[in-house]
Amino acid sequence: MAKDQKELPGMEDRKLPDLVAAANAYVKIRDKRQDLTKREVELKLDLLGLMHKHKKTDYVFDDVEIHVVMEKETVKVKVKHDEEEEETEAA
Repeated sequence: MAKDQKELPGMEDRKLPDLVAAANAYVKIRDKRQDLTKREVELKLDLLGLMHKHKKTDYVFDDVEIHVVMEKETVKVKVKHDEEEEETEAA
């Protein structure tokens, strides 16, 4: 229903501010996640391209590990942080 449209008696769907706010918050976060996913895919393809450029299937330096997974043509990356270890595999 348009914001400036007047409500008529007997209308079933009246504006419920909490539902509208929750829907807007969800859409905002969902759209950010979708944008991040697109960027993640771009960066993964860049990384895979660099691995091919350097003719590497595995690369380990300091806290960074990169492994090209041949059957799926993807990369597996590990970066160790202070007390936690993050491992990501992207398809």
